[in-house]
Amino acid sequence: MTTLLTIRPPRGDTYRIAYSGSEFVEPDTSIDNEIDTSEWWALPGLADAHAHLTMSSSDDIHGISEEAMGMNLPVNAWAHVESGVLLILDKGANTDLSLSILDHDAGLRPSVEAAGGIIHPDGGYPRGFGHEVEPDDLVEFVRTRADTRGGWVKIVADWPRKGLGPLNNYPLETLTEAVAVAHAAGARVAAHTMADGASDAVAAGVDSIEHGPYLTKSDIRALADRGGSWVPTVANMLKFATLLGAESTGGRMFLQGLENMRENLPLAEEVGLTVLAGTDMAVPHGDVAIEAMRLRDYGLSHRAAAEATSTNAYAYVGRPNSIAPGNVADVVFFEENPFENVATLAHPALIIHLGKVILQES
Repeated sequence: MTTLLTIRPPRGDTYRIAYSGSEFVEPDTSIDNEIDTSEWWALPGLADAHAHLTMSSSDDIHGISEEAMGMNLPVNAWAHVESGVLLILDKGANTDLSLSILDHDAGLRPSVEAAGGIIHPDGGYPRGFGHEVEPDDLVEFVRTRADTRGGWVKIVADWPRKGLGPLNNYPLETLTEAVAVAHAAGARVAAHTMADGASDAVAAGVDSIEHGPYLTKSDIRALADRGGSWVPTVANMLKFATLLGAESTGGRMFLQGLENMRENLPLAEEVGLTVLAGTDMAVPHGDVAIEAMRLRDYGLSHRAAAEATSTNAYAYVGRPNSIAPGNVADVVFFEENPFENVATLAHPALIIHLGKVILQES
């Protein structure tokens, strides 16, 4: 069956397109059905650039089993689809089991790129989670993981030590070599950083800074100049600032980091850095619109926050970010223009994934 739609992009001209099976096609005389979308605005799907599909909450970082991770994967993936999140960048897990989401039915999950187990040295992340790799072994370990089909390697760049505060996990020279090894194998590198390790991660050539509250303005410009990305996870930062308390050392660090973000997000938009929305389990799976609103609260324009949660993520990983013949039939419609009111991303009117209607307002 061939179905006709009207596409009204947040900017640009309205046009007509059809889909047949799981692909968009040119509309012609063989139309069997039409869905009236003429009053709505369309995006090719929402995107969460820092998800963890193996986990259901941040509590799962402590002792989650392989069995539990396997059970979480399809449930959490489908929760994203039901909210119009049709692209996920899964930034790592306890083991490489996260990569098995790629084997699941494409109609029951978003498009996914994923890292395997998160890499860190002993004491450089919660013990027993991910792959504990000491600095002398990092380069060779990345060499064994960089050709994974998920397309990403996740490294923890800094972590707090009791009585010492945040410390870099790996020397700059070691991190730089590990990033080069990953790139040679065609993988991207994401770096967790909550402190000054951000500058070394940028200098080492990582592709994506995760969190990054202590990025400097020079870091922002350097990352923009070489086509990197920044996933601030503002909702997650706010969550942990509240949990730790404003008077605690950690709470003060998070709150100062949030103020840094309030300065750096407008700069990132100004210099053209790719900022992406990521939830990092601060909100339920699928609720990436909440992070889009927090990005707006902390300085992005409505348009930049909406693009961070949709088209820019698709473009960044080289996937079609438009609704055009030959592309997969993924599209999400909204009653308001999300480039003018990013909050509307929380209320899709119609979701079509691979040519199947997932949600439709009555």
